[in-house]
Amino acid sequence: MSRQVAALLVRRSLGMVGNTASRRRILFQILLITLSLSALVFALIFVTSMSDAIANKYALINSGHLLVHDRSFPSRDSYDSYLVGTTYGLIYSKDTTELVFLKGVEEHYLEGKRKDELTILEESGESTTLMKVMISKTLARTLNAHTGENLALMIGTEEKARPTLVRIGAIYDSGYKELDEILVFTDLSSLVRLGRESVSFHHEVLVEMHRIEEVRDRLTHEGYRVSTWSEEAPQIASNLVTSKEVTFIIISIIGLLLGYATSELARQMVEDDKRQITLLLLLGARKKMLAYSYLLSVLIVTIIALILGISGGILLSYGVPKVLPLIEKRSFTILSFYLLRFSIAIPIKRILILGALVIFSSTATVFFSLRRALRKQTITSLTFD
Repeated sequence: MSRQVAALLVRRSLGMVGNTASRRRILFQILLITLSLSALVFALIFVTSMSDAIANKYALINSGHLLVHDRSFPSRDSYDSYLVGTTYGLIYSKDTTELVFLKGVEEHYLEGKRKDELTILEESGESTTLMKVMISKTLARTLNAHTGENLALMIGTEEKARPTLVRIGAIYDSGYKELDEILVFTDLSSLVRLGRESVSFHHEVLVEMHRIEEVRDRLTHEGYRVSTWSEEAPQIASNLVTSKEVTFIIISIIGLLLGYATSELARQMVEDDKRQITLLLLLGARKKMLAYSYLLSVLIVTIIALILGISGGILLSYGVPKVLPLIEKRSFTILSFYLLRFSIAIPIKRILILGALVIFSSTATVFFSLRRALRKQTITSLTFD
């Protein structure tokens, strides 16, 4: 009998039987939680995807996922590795001077995994005896320079500073302004001739982000001196991790508060059924059974909204890659230091944690709310309002 009563209370609470006002309230509550969760999941996916994309782009373009600091290293048949020479220099145009990070690379450097990370906007096919450099769109704007123009480049060595004229062979765009501002590519042999002992060498090894530590341990065991991209750029790596963690903490707190908001739904359910509850108590029903019936009703509402909200947030996030390029074309200053071209990465574990927090918060707050509400049920509840 108690099971039938509990089932009836659940159906009544969910609006499956009873008046339309109760049904509307349930639908409104589901809609409210769904929209809130969709926004939270979207924000979580957006920040995670952007942070992971920035980390991967920085590793691919600036340093490699792993850096092997030995001149001798296995061929590309064993590892996806590239010999690179790097140094800093000053580059001059007619209008301004900029400090740049020069990367001397070999012919096939910008192929494979790096191919999609750079977009060549302009390229000069002119033959020249000058050293050719490839600069970013951001740097070209700063220098007010175009392809085919000459710039002055000075690299300091232990002997003396070596200024020389260089030709802009191409202009690229990686989509990440903070990296583009200083990164300049050139031919490895040309950089060595100009920079001599100021050029430092290493092999960049490309791996999947989740395999960095695994491959590093293997290379270290083989006797190589290895560092990761995050060790070479600790500030950027730390900022990205902090950004993801802080965002997740804030979203988790909002998720807890969202679960707390469902306690009002439980209170309203009890308020609507106070006469029926009092009658059931007089007939011998236990408050514990009644409380669990309303708790189950609220959890069903929460879980339905949770499924819809997570699905909505994921679907919404997949529309981002189509919208962001349009925003990028507007060149908003506030977004200039963000990466606006990235693929979506779904942080499944964090989304599940968020869902669990919402359910936990909802269960705890609703349980205590129901205890207080049911404790107030007296014989006077049978009177008509």
